[in-house]
Formats: sequence, structure tokens, C-alpha cells
Amino acid sequence: MINIQIQLCGLVFDLILIFFISRHESVGITSEKIFRQCLVVYTACIILDITSILAIEYKSILPAMLISFICKLYLVSLLVSCYFAFAYTYNTVTHLRKNERFKWGVLVLVVVGAILIMLTPVYYILDGSVAYSFGPAVKITYVFAPIFILSALFTTFIYGSQMNMHRRKAIRSWMIIEIVAAVIQFLVPQLLIVGFGSSIGLFILYSELENPEVYLDRVAGCFSKDTFKLYLGQEYGYRKRFSAIIVCNELDFKKDDEENKRIIVEMSEFLNSFSYAKLFRLNDNDFALIYDKHLHEMNEIESAVNLDVIRTRFKKTWGNSSYIKTKFLYVPDGDIVTSEDDFIDVYERNRFKFDKDEDLRTLDETTGQAIKEFRQMVLEVKDALETDRIEVFYQPIYSIETGKFVSAEALARIRGTDGKLIMPGKFIPVAEETGLIEAIGERVFSKTCKCIKEHDLKMKGIDYIEVNLSVAQCENPMLSSKYDEIMKLEEVHPGTINLEITESSTVNQKTVLLENMNNLMNMGCRFSLDDFGTGESNLDYIVNMPVNIVKFDRTMVQDYFTNSKAKVVMKATVGMIKDLGLKIVAEGVETQEQVEGIKDLGIDYIQGYVFSKPLSKHDFINFIETKNNVISSIDTPNMNIQNAS
Repeated sequence: MINIQIQLCGLVFDLILIFFISRHESVGITSEKIFRQCLVVYTACIILDITSILAIEYKSILPAMLISFICKLYLVSLLVSCYFAFAYTYNTVTHLRKNERFKWGVLVLVVVGAILIMLTPVYYILDGSVAYSFGPAVKITYVFAPIFILSALFTTFIYGSQMNMHRRKAIRSWMIIEIVAAVIQFLVPQLLIVGFGSSIGLFILYSELENPEVYLDRVAGCFSKDTFKLYLGQEYGYRKRFSAIIVCNELDFKKDDEENKRIIVEMSEFLNSFSYAKLFRLNDNDFALIYDKHLHEMNEIESAVNLDVIRTRFKKTWGNSSYIKTKFLYVPDGDIVTSEDDFIDVYERNRFKFDKDEDLRTLDETTGQAIKEFRQMVLEVKDALETDRIEVFYQPIYSIETGKFVSAEALARIRGTDGKLIMPGKFIPVAEETGLIEAIGERVFSKTCKCIKEHDLKMKGIDYIEVNLSVAQCENPMLSSKYDEIMKLEEVHPGTINLEITESSTVNQKTVLLENMNNLMNMGCRFSLDDFGTGESNLDYIVNMPVNIVKFDRTMVQDYFTNSKAKVVMKATVGMIKDLGLKIVAEGVETQEQVEGIKDLGIDYIQGYVFSKPLSKHDFINFIETKNNVISSIDTPNMNIQNAS
């Protein structure tokens, strides 16, 4: 028998891989596409290798020109397979993948090599059961093919930092096997193992990187969350247009594990039935359908039609008659953002922003612009922290009992690079979402302590300064030790500090908050409950938390003067809080008439524009020095915003 046993083994390997790969839908990621192309080319190469050997065996009945052509065609396929190996490797490196001149240069090299092979003579030998080709065409192949194999190998070393560890190792193993097989066949021409070596290399690549199973979610059977990000990265990298439907299921089905799996599988099978869309399972129980407009011009219309069908189906039950609360995000055009990270941010930020009765939200250019502004503000906050552009403004708080300003609330501001102030409504939500709020809170606390010490506020009639604590700070076990360290560093007595918390501070880590509060209270700090009346705070919370002061929110205060029912509720609330021995601050007081009403209600302190807007440190010191001296003998001040500022 002619020496094709090894090639047949390699062919069987390749056909097995083709069978397994063909059983799965292609996600369309570049590396996956090139691997599939490699598999086809390498399989064709082995078939041509076998064909050339058979042609040599039957040289007595076949034209010499045909045999020569088949042998050369095999050599060209060998060169092309080496090219695809290099293409698979360099496509992992972003700047090489995007460099059109580089890619055309590599392609030209392949074409030149193929032309030279076809133009130069090839000879062949048939000695018993051994048949192989040799001559100038073979030598040219052995000149050009190693260029691509070695280039692929060197790429894994030069640009290894842009590849994950498994990809580097798999490609290196593949190329080393190719090199060893080529060297052996070059030294022993009758031992035809290049094709088999290539098949072994592809099998390693399949096992390590390109098994379609790695792209799938194990439970749902559709593509996974990690694959979703890879796919989006490619779509944005190649500037392709797509539309998307994101199915936002409730986070916890509150079913047993078997029922949860049954529901997920049923949803996945239903959503996977839609044409022209790729299905991904995202965080928890969410799904995303991506419609590639590049592949089908009608996909935007298709996605809109499918959306109605999907919404109708999700109003029905799943599994064993389980009803699942579901909302939908619809993205008519992925161009609303410019990267996969931005798109995922859009999804994650809007996923929890549905109104109470809203089940569908369409995300458009406005959403994309919001993400851009969000990212710009993140950079602004980080730079402000690095360059010390966080400023503290102080809003004075008036004591009805003493007729003086006895405290103030410290409020964070950012001084923009243009010199203008950035108000907290713009940067505080961003800081809270990104975790930067802790650094801002710590900076405000430190600067407040400096102000208390440097300007001897106690001698100016200021008993304490109120400083807000964010939810993140309250849930940080190191809060009390950090603030103790700052107060000792600035030589500030804890009694001059009043820390403001909100009810939301205890949602996740109430135990940690209570421990922090107890530690700080033992040092001498006091606490107040902020934003009472906004729906975040309630009387049960006041009873169970060790606070000294309750601050009525501006909305609650304003309602007192405009709503008769709110007036009754507020009077009763004031009575209950006073019976608990706590002090009350009314925020957002804006007129002299409101001042008189607040006094009659029995509230202890007033904070609002009727006295002063928040002031810079310098203006606050001047305000306190002036007003406390002037109003010390006056029962009720008659000041307005203009005077205060």
C-alpha cells in the first residue's frame, strides 16, 4: 500500500473536528472564523497531499503535466495553510489586525510564493510503496512556509502581553509541532508527516481555545456573557451596525434550582427561535438578542417586530406555571455608543431604572450621550481628587433658642479647571456609582476638620459642623478608625463633629453602620438623620438608631405651608420626635413667613436660603463673624438671600 496511512489519520482528525464544530452555531468572532477557515484549508491540504501521492502512484496512466499540477497544487495549499496559521495568530494583536498595509503585505507574500511554486518544476519519486515530490517547487515551499510559521511563533513572544496565557501556549504548541514535522519531512522526504502534524496542532487549538462549548452558557445553551462582550468588541471594532433586544428578568425567580433551570432553558429555546439574531445570556437571568444589520438590511425592522412577539410571550407563564416579572431594553441602533464597555454600561445602568409601570425602555442617542457625560464626569472627579480641586462649602444653621448661627452643614463642591463650580447634583451620583464617593467624603471631612481648627469656630459660636456620610462610607468597616485618625491628625475634638446618615445607609450592612456609629459616638461625635420626609426615613428608624438630631427635608417643610394634611402630619411628627428627646432641623426654609411658622411649630434649628446659601470657607467665616455679633440680641432675624450672599 502506498504511504498515505499517516495522512489518512490526519484527515480523520480534521473530519472529526469539522463534525463537532458544525453541530454548533457560529458566534461570528474573528478568531473562530479564521480557525474554521484554517480547518477547511488544512483538510484540503491533506486531501491534496493524498491525491498527489495517488497521482504519482498512477503516473503510468496519468499525464505528466497533470501529476505535476496536482503536486504543485498541494504545495500551494501547504503554503496557504501556513499563511492562515499566521493570520490566526496576528489577528489577536489589535494594531496588526487593524493595519491594512500589513495584512496586504502578508497576502502579497503568499501570492508571490504560490506563483513561484506554480512556475518552477517539481519532480517526484515512486519507490515501491513510497512516493513523494521534490525539486525547485518543493524548495520554494520550504523557503516561504517557514516564514509564516516562524512569524506566528515570534508573534506570541513579541506581542504575548496582548494574548491570554492559554492562547499563547496553544499557538506555540501548534507552531512547534508544525516546525518539527516540516524538519523531519525535509530530512526524510519519504516520511510524509506535515499534514498529520498540522492536524495535531489544530486539535490542540480546538481543545484549548476554539471548542464551541467555551462560547456557551452551560445552563441556557445559548452564548454566554463573556462571549457577549467578545462579540460586541468585534462589532464595534469593525464598526458594524446592529440592533438589540435585552430581556431583563427579575433577579431572583424564588424557585427551586430545578425550576429555575427549567425556566431558563425554556426562555432560551424560545428566544433562540428568532431568525437573524444571536442570543446571549447576560447577568443573572437576563438575555440579549443581537441583530447584525451588516448581515441583513431588514434586521432593525425584524428586531422591532420580534420585540412585540417576545413581550407578548413573556406575559405568560414559564416552567411549571411560573410567572416571571420581565422588562425590556430596546436598542434600535448600537451606534448610540462607541465601545462594548459603553454598551454594557448602558445596559447595566438602565436595567434598574424602569419606572414603576414601565416595561419597555428604548435607548437612543440621549442614552449614549449620558454615558459619555458620565465617563467625562468620572475623569473630572478623579482629576479633582488628584489635583485637590475638592472644595467645602458651608451652609449656616440657625438656632431658634439662642438666636444665633450655631452650626453649619459641610457640602462638597468641585472647582472646575475653568474656575467654575461643579454642583453636587452632577458629580455626587457619579461618585456614588463608581465608588469615588468614599474618597470625596474623606476629603471633605479632612478639610472640615482643618477649618474647625484653623478658624477656631467654637469661639465664633459654631458648636459643631455637620458632615454627610455616604452609603458606601457607612458600610466600610474602617470608617470609624479612619475618621478617628483624621480628627487626631487635625487636633479636632470629636464633639465638634456631627455626622449625617440616611436610612438607605443601612440597607446592606446595618451591623457595620451601627458598629461605626457606636465607635464614633464613644469618641464624642454625634449623629443626625438626614432627609426625613423623603420616603427614605421613618419613625421606626429613628427609634432604633442612635441619632441626636432629625433633619426635615425641604419638600416636607414646603408641604407644611401649602398642604393642610401635610401640616397635620408634620405637627404630629414633631411632637413624637420631641418626646423622644431629639432635636429637629428644618431644611429648605426660604421666607421670613416660614421662619415664623417654624418657630411656632417648636422646631429647634433652621437651615435654608432665608439665611444663606452654601458659602465658601472664606465667605462663611465672614458671615459667622458678622451675623453672630449683630444678631446676638435680636429675637428673629430679617435676612434674605441677597444679604446672606
